[in-house]
Amino acid sequence: MVRVDKEMKNERMLEVLIVVLIIPLVSLLAGYFISKDIVEPNISKTNDSDNFEEMVVKGIDLFEVVLGSYSDFETAKYQDDLMKMKGVYSFVSKDSDKYLLIGGIFLDREQAALFSSSLKSQGISSEVYVKKGPSIKIAYDKKLTSEMDVFTSKLQDFQQIFDYMSALSYKAFNDKLEKQELEQLKRKVDSFKNSREDFGKKEVTILIQKTIEIVDKITNDIKKIEISAALEDGNTFSLLQESLWQSCEEYNTFLKTIVMQNQ
Repeated sequence: MVRVDKEMKNERMLEVLIVVLIIPLVSLLAGYFISKDIVEPNISKTNDSDNFEEMVVKGIDLFEVVLGSYSDFETAKYQDDLMKMKGVYSFVSKDSDKYLLIGGIFLDREQAALFSSSLKSQGISSEVYVKKGPSIKIAYDKKLTSEMDVFTSKLQDFQQIFDYMSALSYKAFNDKLEKQELEQLKRKVDSFKNSREDFGKKEVTILIQKTIEIVDKITNDIKKIEISAALEDGNTFSLLQESLWQSCEEYNTFLKTIVMQNQ
């Protein structure tokens, strides 16, 4: 009986020891490993987000002077041919499920409105539509802030080329372009192409390469525009419009491609 009592007493002491010492120790260890796996990653994410900024790259917004909207291409093309027979510049552009007959595009709303009024005085009705360019977001390390400032400035110079082409186009519709005005366009284009910077971020490099490709094409277009303006052959407006439209469409389409790839 004595031995049994001693054994029972020892077992109780062991149970007390487990409850008092071992269980709290296990709890502490479990808490450590849980906090190590869950809390630390959250802290690192917070630190990462604090080290990054985000910028929005916008496409080119266009103000389209629309002469008509049609459900099928054949009808739109027929109307386009009629306009050309009248000596009016126009082209067909697909917009969702419609085909638009466009008489001119501008980057300034007032230019588009005045152009529309000029067409009205010729007996041609039109409306001004706004075609918004796409936008993309680029996240970058704050260490690259100065580089991204240069990138932003580069995009502003790119936009200014289009703004100037739009203004020249509006003037060419109503008046003769002066030689110095086209020289100014050439200077803007040359300045953009000659300013070559190296960017560390891949997305930025790809975007800049695309803008340079587009500006190279504009350089070739300017040669034709200069000849037309010198000859006063009546094609200066249409040449400027075609160059402006193709350049803006190429840039906006490129941005849309990037958006789709990142979805």
